[in-house]
Amino acid sequence: MFDIGGGELFGLGVLAVLLFGPDRLPNMAREAAAFLRKVREFTSQTTAQIKDETGSDLIRDIGEVTRQIRSPRRAIVDSLLNGGESPAAAPAAKPHFDPETP
Repeated sequence: MFDIGGGELFGLGVLAVLLFGPDRLPNMAREAAAFLRKVREFTSQTTAQIKDETGSDLIRDIGEVTRQIRSPRRAIVDSLLNGGESPAAAPAAKPHFDPETP
């Protein structure tokens, strides 16, 4: 996620020991871990509450919109080719072939 290597991680550890001291650092690490645990718990509870109140269809629709936003070129092409319908709802276009046309 952050692309931090071993040397960089070691350097950050040394910097943390120099800034905060070896006696305060373990307590700060425990507090940071507890804070991250609370944030994860809050997000999972919020997600579960949204699913309960709105249904899983909303979550799926948000995921579809997110995919379209991440790929705007694809969304524009699909919209133009399918006349504004979603790709799943649009019938497959068959190419027109006329054997008499040169």
